[in-house]
Amino acid sequence: MSEFHFIDAGSGSKVHSVVFALKTPAAGHTGLSHLAEHMSFRRSHQYPTAHELFTANTLLPVTINATTLAEYTFFFASSEKANVLLDAVNYLYCGLLNRDYGTDEVILERDGVIFNELAMLETNSDYALNAAIRLTDTNKNAYQHAGGFTQTIGSNSIQALQDYKRQWYQPSNITTLVYSNSAHFFEQCKEVVTALSAETALSEESTLNRNASLSQHASQREHSHLDKEASLDAQTTKGENESIRHVLTWWFPQCFLNGLLQQEATLSTVAGLENTLFIDPEINQQGNFAIRLVTNEAMKEVASELSIEALPKLSQNLTHKLVSDDNDKRLRQLKHVVSACLASFDIRPSKPMPDTDKHAEGVGAAIRYFAQLTDALGSNECAAKDCATKSTYLASANKVSHSYLRALPSPEKSVARERIRKARKDFSAQASASNSEQSLLIPHLNSKYRHFIALEHLPALPRLLRPLANKTTNLKRFNAEHIASHWVYRIAFYQQSRLQAVLAHHLFWQPRTSGECYALGAATYENNLFLFGASDTNITERENWCHKVLSILS
Repeated sequence: MSEFHFIDAGSGSKVHSVVFALKTPAAGHTGLSHLAEHMSFRRSHQYPTAHELFTANTLLPVTINATTLAEYTFFFASSEKANVLLDAVNYLYCGLLNRDYGTDEVILERDGVIFNELAMLETNSDYALNAAIRLTDTNKNAYQHAGGFTQTIGSNSIQALQDYKRQWYQPSNITTLVYSNSAHFFEQCKEVVTALSAETALSEESTLNRNASLSQHASQREHSHLDKEASLDAQTTKGENESIRHVLTWWFPQCFLNGLLQQEATLSTVAGLENTLFIDPEINQQGNFAIRLVTNEAMKEVASELSIEALPKLSQNLTHKLVSDDNDKRLRQLKHVVSACLASFDIRPSKPMPDTDKHAEGVGAAIRYFAQLTDALGSNECAAKDCATKSTYLASANKVSHSYLRALPSPEKSVARERIRKARKDFSAQASASNSEQSLLIPHLNSKYRHFIALEHLPALPRLLRPLANKTTNLKRFNAEHIASHWVYRIAFYQQSRLQAVLAHHLFWQPRTSGECYALGAATYENNLFLFGASDTNITERENWCHKVLSILS
């Protein structure tokens, strides 16, 4: 049965927050845990509309979301309205326990929404470098990337999703944390969660997926197709890379993370400007983090010298002239100079806490409470015992692993476009067929709390899109970044009167629910209202779509 914890917010707090904490281990680089997180918001038997989450976050006084930290996923909701939050908790928990998904909706979320999200991330050069390193790292400490990559996310079958949720999305694996100034509200949350857990236990064996057998066969075809693509990528990369970039990695227990982050600039200087050194702050399954050094260009026969100006507490004998015709020697010297620099630091162990600055006060407090309660996000038991000694630090400083870096395969080679086109067509047909079933198109939360619906609940425009918004005017309302596929549309004053009805309609959210884009919504910025989209594959038609959706759906 679930664990429940009450965190007293004090009399001055008006906002209640509820957080569900689940251990969700990564399944290699597949992104299966990422898919399970997304699908938990998609729908459930009790909340059958695919846009339930979006209308609630946009029009109601509630915020619902999720985040993953150190192999734990945190689903959360916050509101000043206790009754609204209780229903949001009910919605969230129903989604967590649901495993009944159709093949099309999984394909649209996996190959559409999540793929677009990952493609957006991989356009960032730093992210792409880290992704390429992780994909080729075979060290026993190697990260298992929970989010997945564009070339791996499509390998997850519906059966794998159901099996994963069956194992990890169980009441016994869900800890409920309630941040509130009301003990009565805490008891109400317990009642909601306990009742849903009991219902699930009774119906556990009778719930079967209507598309399980079909998806299993589809999954086999997907794996075969993706294997061929992966083979092609490997062959192409190998043929292009006559010379290969090298990656050196140092693994440290996480209790040294805070101290070494303060020395990252010094380490970068020591490694040389021609190379890239960075600290990957993510904690792996062994409770360690990585320091990566990447040779920025393939080893060439050019003389170079390592900088030691910032190298503290080392004798002047550590001057290293690189021999142009000896790449092995150059790598050995790189290892030595950085290891020597690491060994020279006086790093005191400390317990890092999860970064919760981007979350609401109550959500952050609950996550930090959970971290202290279970030590799940801090040092694991073995690391906590070992890392406090100087000898452990020095052993990490002097142990270096070596791997090779190849370019990250193009996202276009990774997704089965025919698969998602077919799923989108079937999804649209289903949506048209269900027009007569209005109960499947009306979000329950918005319907129940229609008296709370207001544009004042619109969220702030994401920071990523604000530069685009700054360049809109009353004459030029639409602005787009076509390379990144982001866009904004400034809503005219005369259009605002019909905006609530537009945002409550399922057709407005169809580009998101059908997987055309990663993000879609409405937001406020600089006293203006905007529609927006991110990583949108249909961006060329989106300006006309904005005009139509604001007029037709009113």
